[in-house]
Amino acid sequence: MKEEILKFIGELVVYGGGSVSIAYGIFLLLGTKWIDNRFSESLQKYKHKQNKELEELKYKINSLFSRVTKIHDKEFEILPMSWGVLQEAIIALTKFTSVFKQYPDLDRMSNTQLDEFLDGSFLYDYQKNELKSENNKLQYYQDCVFFYEMNEARKAIVEFHTYIQKNRIFLSPDLKEKFKEIDDVMWSAYVDMEVGHQAQENKMKREAWQTVKDKVEPIKNEIEDLVQQRLHYDKAG
Repeated sequence: MKEEILKFIGELVVYGGGSVSIAYGIFLLLGTKWIDNRFSESLQKYKHKQNKELEELKYKINSLFSRVTKIHDKEFEILPMSWGVLQEAIIALTKFTSVFKQYPDLDRMSNTQLDEFLDGSFLYDYQKNELKSENNKLQYYQDCVFFYEMNEARKAIVEFHTYIQKNRIFLSPDLKEKFKEIDDVMWSAYVDMEVGHQAQENKMKREAWQTVKDKVEPIKNEIEDLVQQRLHYDKAG
């Protein structure tokens, strides 16, 4: 387009002489329109490019926000459950390792009293029958209690450990570290209590109880603070 205009003006100059001023006016008119058209085309292309980049940016932001929201939602689901299974494990372990236990004096109970007590106990039927035939009923019952509480503690700790391992990817690094720490300490106390009972070593059993008091409880309190912080994003930042 531009070349054609210039050629036309050139011909006017050669053949028109004084008509150059007219040609120049035509050039200004046509040249301005050409420039306006070119500018308009460039502007449209620029707007289209900008709109495309803006849409791509919006998509990336929305995708990122969606992922973050899903992670936070999953964390809100996992943290209460993690705290719950931890509490169950600590309760079961505390009961298992406790050095302060009270037992009913089964050896002084009447047959009727003993039957009523056994009906409400956790003992299996075969254990109830064996206990009744024992001379030292209390000792038999204490042994049953120990293994029952040991199994309950082990089951609760395993449940906690498994749940954390399955969902550790959604935990913040500080919580992940604290959950692992308390997991290790609980297992240590559990093993000390089990081995201490088998070896009839009261010192190990006392150490198991002391571990729960001196180590498990403080870590649990730290975890509680961290969980509360994570569940309040507006305050935690």
